[in-house]
Amino acid sequence: MSTRQPKQFLYLLLLSALAFCVPTSTANAQANPNKIVSMKAQLFYEDKGTFSEGDAAEDDHGPPYSPPKFWNTPMHYEDRSTSVLVVVEVSGEGNSERRLEFTARYIPFTRASKEIVVRRVVPVNISIKAGAKPDHHFVGFWLYETGCNPVKLSARILGQRRTATVRKVIKFDCGE
Repeated sequence: MSTRQPKQFLYLLLLSALAFCVPTSTANAQANPNKIVSMKAQLFYEDKGTFSEGDAAEDDHGPPYSPPKFWNTPMHYEDRSTSVLVVVEVSGEGNSERRLEFTARYIPFTRASKEIVVRRVVPVNISIKAGAKPDHHFVGFWLYETGCNPVKLSARILGQRRTATVRKVIKFDCGE
């Protein structure tokens, strides 16, 4: 009877230690996940070789996508834009093996009605820096044949339990 009690006490002590260690490590992993800090879009003006000022994308609350925020003249000489640069900023801890999924949906100005979907999955390479502040990683996506129809954008981090999808829209329309 006396040899049995020390073994049971040892097993109980070991299980208690494991119970306290496991939630702490998972709590830390969930407390500091990578997150999308921002998603910004800038129109590229072909006639000037410059980008639009400010953020062309705004939060997507669903249709209708009018009135347009940008009136584009892709066939005109001045202020014409047929491409957009989208930059997604991710913040988080270093040494993570996360990926970012980016999706854009729009009808190119060269087509009448067929929507295209641009989907890219890229690694998120967050460097380790000294200090307690999370580091940042920026990912750029170039979209072509834009400028006459709304462009719906979405981005999310793959590989972690709790992740929010960021949705934006560029409200385009065009004419001469």
